[in-house]
Amino acid sequence: MAAIAGYTGTVDGACNEVKSWEVTLTLDALDSTDFCSLGWREFVEGLQGGSGTIVSTERYVGSSSITLANSAGGVSISGNVIWTEETFANSVDGIMEYTHSFVFTGAVTVS
Repeated sequence: MAAIAGYTGTVDGACNEVKSWEVTLTLDALDSTDFCSLGWREFVEGLQGGSGTIVSTERYVGSSSITLANSAGGVSISGNVIWTEETFANSVDGIMEYTHSFVFTGAVTVS
C-alpha cells in the first residue's frame, strides 16, 4: 500500500483552516467467560462507536454531520456527531490553535 500524505485532508469538503483531524473507531468487547471457558477469557462483540478531534487555526463551527477525508485517495469518514469539547491553545512562537472534540452518534461510514 502506498503512503498517503497528510497535507491533503479536508473537513466537509474544504480546508476550513484545519491543520489536522483524527478519528478513533471502537468496538466493545463484552466478557462472556463462564465455567466452561477452561480458564480462558471469552468475548463477544458489543456496541460500536467513535470519537475524534479537529485542530484548526480558526474556531470551527461544526454541524451535526461531518465528513473527514484525505483527498489524495485515502480514507473518507462520515457520520453524525455531537461536539463535546473545545480547547484553545496559544504559544509565544506560534499562532492560536483550536482543538474541537466530538463523538459519533449512530452509524459511521468509512470508505
